[in-house]
Amino acid sequence: MNTNPEEQALLADAAQLRRERMQIGDTEATEAIRRGFANRSASRKRRLLPYAVAAVVLAVLLGAGWWQGGPIGIPAPHTAKDMSWGALERYRALSAKDVDHATLESAVRNDYIQIVNKSVSSGPYRITLDAVTADENKMLLLYTATAESSHEIKAVNSVKVTDLNSGRPLNAELQISNGDVHSFSALSTVMLDRSQPFPSRIEVDFQVTSVNPGKLGDPKTRAAAADFLYSDRMKIKVDLEPKFEKSPTFVMQPDRSISIDGHKVVLSKVEMSPLLTRATFVIDNGSELDFKTKQSIWDKLRYMTIVSTNRNGRAVQLSPVAGNGTDEGFQQIFSSIMLDKPRSLVLKMYLESDDAGVPKPLKDLPVVELKIK
Repeated sequence: MNTNPEEQALLADAAQLRRERMQIGDTEATEAIRRGFANRSASRKRRLLPYAVAAVVLAVLLGAGWWQGGPIGIPAPHTAKDMSWGALERYRALSAKDVDHATLESAVRNDYIQIVNKSVSSGPYRITLDAVTADENKMLLLYTATAESSHEIKAVNSVKVTDLNSGRPLNAELQISNGDVHSFSALSTVMLDRSQPFPSRIEVDFQVTSVNPGKLGDPKTRAAAADFLYSDRMKIKVDLEPKFEKSPTFVMQPDRSISIDGHKVVLSKVEMSPLLTRATFVIDNGSELDFKTKQSIWDKLRYMTIVSTNRNGRAVQLSPVAGNGTDEGFQQIFSSIMLDKPRSLVLKMYLESDDAGVPKPLKDLPVVELKIK
């Protein structure tokens, strides 16, 4: 069972902090996270799901640059400098900003991308859906907004996706963006439920927010709603390529375990598709444990990553990108390079040894490795 709405909100806050990290410096990111904790009510802090804590800690680590490897012995992420992005060249730099960069790079490298190049205009605005990639678990939308010189783009403030086969709305989350005031490229993630029919025909509905020239440099603009200008809704329909629906999800049951505070924590299942790796963890008798006990267990899990090694011996870090708590434990979503046919997958877990004092740097923490494949 998923976490309650309050806990989900905390996870969303962590994701938002990660997105804001793309626009601000390391020191500002850390300070923003500190303020986020300070603004939480005491009651919410008491109910904080341990994984939500881990998600915010991950945001801190990203802000501090830990994920880049080196200090904690994790292989540095592949930069794909030698890889041709073709018509999607503008997304090379965009991908490098995102913790899920390995997924998009793998899709481009293996030609698992559908070039759409469809545009629609409204007044001074124009939206182009450049490309899309999908599997039965996840969809990535790559799009560019442009505006005439009389307007400066602040954001693509709304992206709605509809499954045209069923009429179901699909939840799109803006992940990362890049560009200038007149050309704004972005990537949105849509999480799918593979128990539902695959959305082979979709409609993507965009809205752009802009301001008058010079206003983006005005420090008051962030709070002055009257300065914002909104486009009409702009809609693009796409028939997805059949290969996306046919791409399978491989399910592995590693049944690997570690002991934390005397409780057995089992890596019970790993699902891997072209765009997603999902790991499911179960605490022995987890549904019977009280909240404090679960919190104590998950407070020990400071960080985790999956190291994937391909058949040429190249190791790539699959970063954690999202997750949720369950009654029995929790699930963690990582990047995926399944299309590169990894030879081995190893989960690396960084554990706090005690609850007292200032958290240790990751490089000083004990590491537990669990072989997945």
